[in-house]
Amino acid sequence: MKKKKSFKIKLIIFLFVILMICLIYIKVKDFVSNKDSTSLQMREVFENVSKSEYVDVTKYIVYGTHFNIEGTVEIPKISEISISKASVIIKNLKGEEQILESDYSYKNGVLAFSTIEEINTGLDLEKLEIEQYYFLLKVVFSNNEEKYYSLENKTDYKNITYYTVTKNESNNKIDIGFNTYENIPFMQIQVSKASELPKDVYDIVIDPGHGGKDSGAINGKNSEADIVLNAAMILKNKLEASGYKVLLTRDEKLPEDTNTAYNMYDDDGRITIINEAHSKILISLHLNSNSAKLSSGGVEVYAPSECNLDFAKLLAKNIVKTANTSYSSLTAYKQDEGVYVRNFTNADILSFESSAKKSGYKPYEITTSTPYLYVIREIGGIITNAFVDGRNKIYSANKYCNSNVGTEGYLIELGYMSIDKDLKNITKHSDLYMQAIVNSIKEKFN
Repeated sequence: MKKKKSFKIKLIIFLFVILMICLIYIKVKDFVSNKDSTSLQMREVFENVSKSEYVDVTKYIVYGTHFNIEGTVEIPKISEISISKASVIIKNLKGEEQILESDYSYKNGVLAFSTIEEINTGLDLEKLEIEQYYFLLKVVFSNNEEKYYSLENKTDYKNITYYTVTKNESNNKIDIGFNTYENIPFMQIQVSKASELPKDVYDIVIDPGHGGKDSGAINGKNSEADIVLNAAMILKNKLEASGYKVLLTRDEKLPEDTNTAYNMYDDDGRITIINEAHSKILISLHLNSNSAKLSSGGVEVYAPSECNLDFAKLLAKNIVKTANTSYSSLTAYKQDEGVYVRNFTNADILSFESSAKKSGYKPYEITTSTPYLYVIREIGGIITNAFVDGRNKIYSANKYCNSNVGTEGYLIELGYMSIDKDLKNITKHSDLYMQAIVNSIKEKFN
């Protein structure tokens, strides 16, 4: 009996070992097969790519949920043959191409291109399926010849890791970077399923304006800082109930000695908090005020310059409709009903230059395309012309001033503190105002 039992045990062990060897063999075979398949597919992707001429990538950016790129490539002029079209394409391993529309110019044998028409449009990273993609520049000539060029990084920027907005409690991880294939430099996007969202990555940041020493606008016992903090808490709860990961720049009343008017770039300042949250969108909540006697107030949504205003229009429209309020009658900087873009004016620039001269530092490089509102400008890095680099010693340096990744920011003046009708509606119906913002965000991301 003991011998039979011992034989059975040995047989079971033997069969188990054989099974494990078979499984390992299958896995190794699949791995080698997949590797060979990927290698073959990559060979096909780069089959028609120029082996000697490459695109010099001079800028690549991610703003909010969108990616854009700029670059140049030398293309010798051929007599009687011109360039009909140049487009950036992304190509997957199946050979499928997706065109990223580009503006281009050709001068002195150099083709320059850019996909940046509006900073919040371009390649929508949220819509990429799990796959490996390669960037190429496709040039079509007047003789119908097509030529592909791979992309080489000529910037100081490194690879970018992006996480998609949380949907159904899941996210995709998107790695954007550079590599080489058989000595050909290339740029790629690798989309994979994220096991979890990193602790320091959020979908949305809410910024309740002011706080601490800076109470904002005042009407009687009501302060702007307190009202927008209460609204921000409501908004956060609603967004989290919809499945988003949300961060507040402040979630309580700040100590009275906290000077939020000057500490925004410190390690615990609101701009640093926003930049380090790696979110897709910022909603900054404020209330307006005016010393003049106005008969009506209303909503004002401030958007970044050089961007598509569809989301700003949606925010303004939904707030007016849902909260039973009105569009602001303010005409300065107005782009549409309730939508505003506030850039530096020439007078603003002269004022900043004068202040710099008095304080003894080199004036900032500001233009009339630079966003005036720091909470929009300083969270977009090079994309929104962030400029607070520490030369003005009143403020700390914005550590993300030169970043090529930015958060898409909107500042919402919910109404006027100085108008009793507005103030009453906002304090009584904050829930409706915040629901309108939630509805807008859900529509944007879906």
